[in-house]
Amino acid sequence: MNNETQLDATAFITPEILQAVKDLQRRGYVPMLIEHLEEMLDFFIEDICTDLNNDQKLEHIQILRSTQKALKPFAVSEWEVDKEGGES
Repeated sequence: MNNETQLDATAFITPEILQAVKDLQRRGYVPMLIEHLEEMLDFFIEDICTDLNNDQKLEHIQILRSTQKALKPFAVSEWEVDKEGGES
């Protein structure tokens, strides 16, 4: 495989992807997701079931943390939304 961009490449964006992008742009949606991820992290750190070994627990925690960090840039502050004349 090469890493060159092909000029005739086509990307298909499904309705589900479009809806996900719209959801990410709604005020309060990303902070809500981040809050839910924090609750999941608390569960894995404090109340984890004993069926998982330490490596599995660590893997779940790392996935949740990286997902949480990846979402933060998508958070739209209320100030930005109001400034752009969007939702109030």
